[in-house]
Amino acid sequence: MIASRDDKLKALDPDDLLDEARHVSQLTHFGDERFIGALRAMTACYIEDIQVDGRGLALVRATIVRQLVNRARFERDTTLHPEILDENVSDPIVILGMPRSGTTKAHRMLGADPNLLKTYMWQLINPAPFPGWEPGGVDARIAAARSDDPLIEASDINQDLRAGHLYGAAEVQSDLWLAGLTFNDSFYSSWRPPSPGYYHYLIDRRYPSTRDNFEYVANLYRYLQWQQGGRRGRRWLLKNESLLGFLDDFLVVHPNATLMHIHRDPRVSIPSLLKLGTEFSRPYFADIESSDVVFNLVDRFSRLAHRYMRTRDELGLDDRILDVPYEKIRSDPMPVFREVYRRAGHELTPASEQLMSDWEHANEQGKHGAHTYSLEMFGLSERVIDQYFGEYIRRYVS
Repeated sequence: MIASRDDKLKALDPDDLLDEARHVSQLTHFGDERFIGALRAMTACYIEDIQVDGRGLALVRATIVRQLVNRARFERDTTLHPEILDENVSDPIVILGMPRSGTTKAHRMLGADPNLLKTYMWQLINPAPFPGWEPGGVDARIAAARSDDPLIEASDINQDLRAGHLYGAAEVQSDLWLAGLTFNDSFYSSWRPPSPGYYHYLIDRRYPSTRDNFEYVANLYRYLQWQQGGRRGRRWLLKNESLLGFLDDFLVVHPNATLMHIHRDPRVSIPSLLKLGTEFSRPYFADIESSDVVFNLVDRFSRLAHRYMRTRDELGLDDRILDVPYEKIRSDPMPVFREVYRRAGHELTPASEQLMSDWEHANEQGKHGAHTYSLEMFGLSERVIDQYFGEYIRRYVS
């Protein structure tokens, strides 16, 4: 049964959420308080338009409280250890691309290199260590992730979700989760669960600048790097699907980034994304229909793609971005990765290359089942996709 408006008003009262986070963390400060305005706007939109059942509503509340607790712990730790904010994260290797374009394979293959820092699912769920954490010890966040995030449980029981994307506690995962702590990221905060109202609020309020978000998340990278003993010759490997439209702001924060963009035909990647997006939302509302996610995702990535092309032209980034066809990642990725390392000036050791190859051999496409989809499943056609993505297709695919 869909949760009523009264149920949502009770569960998502922002002052009550903040009070619970203070109680759980035993802390009172959450950092720059501008985020509270975004939190209030988000919960107001959620109350009006998210379609969740009772279990989904409890998950939404628990997620928000956990994010607030992590903000408070992060604020405390950077106050106690100001050296955290001196960590160097200026030069990541960055994987660009629309979802379902081979970005996850590239991310997890490259992530097999121990000389690159990357985000694991358990770190994204709780970037702040739990009380009693000791560097180098068994981290309680790994076990907690299995109960704290519904997608990990769903990956075990929902074959359609697992076939599309494995969400495991110890899996290398897109760092867009970190942006959830800002409460004003247009990708994370308005899709989990789907909220058209908050998506449009953020378009009106945040476009074109997201620099504050990138600066906050960069400090979270510093925080995670500090937890792992500092830089020690390593650099970050990043993948964030919403980054595509905001390279201008991102490059101000990470000026020495190495950029690789994987391109796949949206006539294939978009229905794949819509299928995954439907299953992604199911833990919040079991009876979700595929039509519930179509406009939100198609419109979102069309906007990102068009802004990406404008920004790329305005900043003259063609020579800086390594453009890679999806088929190269699917069938022969190692030459691409060697070129990425060359551009980054980062050593790719034979041992690391072997670890990447081992990951590829152990994770062949379809390992967890067939991810079946089509444009017709979502009431779409190639003509509709061309209306939204035609310029991108002609420029980078055709």
